[in-house]
Amino acid sequence: MKNKKLLGLAIVIILIFGVAPYFVGNTARENIEKQAVLISQTPGYSLNIREYEQGWFTSRAVMAYGFDEHTLNILGKSEKKQDEKEIFNVLKDGFVFEVDIAHGPVTFQNGVNFAIMTMTGKLQDINHEAFRKIKEASKTDSFLNLFASVSYGGTTNIDMESPSLKIDYSDIAGQKMIVDYSGMNMQATINAALDEYNIHFNLDQLKMNLADVDIIFRKMVLNANGTKINDYLWLGSGETNAGEFTISNPKAKAMTVSFIDFDSEYDFRKESADALTMQWNSSGRKIMASGVELEDFKLDLNINHLDMAAITDYAKSIQESYQTADGKTPTPEEIAAKTQIIATRVGEQIIKGSPELVINNLGFAMGDGYYESDGTLSIDGKGLKNIQQLSDPIALNKRLAVLVNINFNRALAKAVTTIAMKKQMAAGGVDIATMPPEQLDQMIDVQAGAALQSFVNQGYFIQDGEKYTTNFEMKDGQRLINGKPLPIPGM
Repeated sequence: MKNKKLLGLAIVIILIFGVAPYFVGNTARENIEKQAVLISQTPGYSLNIREYEQGWFTSRAVMAYGFDEHTLNILGKSEKKQDEKEIFNVLKDGFVFEVDIAHGPVTFQNGVNFAIMTMTGKLQDINHEAFRKIKEASKTDSFLNLFASVSYGGTTNIDMESPSLKIDYSDIAGQKMIVDYSGMNMQATINAALDEYNIHFNLDQLKMNLADVDIIFRKMVLNANGTKINDYLWLGSGETNAGEFTISNPKAKAMTVSFIDFDSEYDFRKESADALTMQWNSSGRKIMASGVELEDFKLDLNINHLDMAAITDYAKSIQESYQTADGKTPTPEEIAAKTQIIATRVGEQIIKGSPELVINNLGFAMGDGYYESDGTLSIDGKGLKNIQQLSDPIALNKRLAVLVNINFNRALAKAVTTIAMKKQMAAGGVDIATMPPEQLDQMIDVQAGAALQSFVNQGYFIQDGEKYTTNFEMKDGQRLINGKPLPIPGM
């Protein structure tokens, strides 16, 4: 009796560890193929399975992850220089991963895992001499590694990481190229139905000192989640936090673009059974661009009443425009023509849904100056037969509704005038540095004061000491500024 029990247990163990992996291999392949289709349906991205060798206990695959054809078509139009063409060719080929797949019910990749399957993968070498030299100098096996597992319930967990690097590649690149990279980590979860995901991304630091540009990323964190509502649309929310993002030219400080302590949040969801709404909120402690420095920047806006059928139509049509017909791949010119037709049709559908842009708050500080505003822009699409009707300014004005409130102080006007005057004087060959500060300040004060007084006299601004306000309203073809019907140049 005891021997029979041992024999039965041995048979069970053989079935679990010897036979089951063969059948699990089929399930694993189906899951990976579904994941590839899912990712490729996400606008902007594509995942292609180039090779798949299925075995009894393990399988091997080669997958290429990158931009979809629509995005590549857009990027391809912007590349002009030889180095830009080389980068574009790399992006076009995608990031190719070599993946080893272990079949459950128990796997031994990265430890013992009780799962349907697990995967380990690394980034395949890029066919470029500079890449090979950089990889050799960095002494790393792979710049990007991944580990994924699919639980018995069907949930997929993905962990992707890249190693830290700190090295001077100038000799290899033939020009200045110093990289200080802390490495990055990303975790993602996809549910069994493949219609929900969660992503967390973290990058502590990336500094690149190149010949003509310095790039800095610090403390970047991204969290996002999404839910699939039909075959083409994903809704969800997310947030991004960046301690610093700076692109600068050491030889031209005015070319610096920098975001310090910048945060953004979005929420894309259903507003009703037929419409979508998007909420966007962003803030930054300091933003610098083209010599202009803003502090305490805030932007809070909503885009409401987006026709869901129209947005779905756009995503579906763009995908279909790249599909082959009669064995022929459409040319870029054919795709551009189709895209224009799609944009016109979808734009008309969206307008018929009466969309609305609401700016809840737009504000910033510039030195001692401040700016605050809010407003609404909407268009009444009810009864609109076709978009050509809006080419008539009278018809367009009757359908548009605009409300804008603006508050600022005299210090802001002086700050803006200072920027404008310095650019004008520099363009005229005047060296501002040679001017006495008192004289320059007096010129700016006079010009800013004259401009403000002119606007006040015309009724465009209302003055209260150092503060200025204005209210603009447009409705039913009527335009009012501060409650009075005043003509506005160009409108």
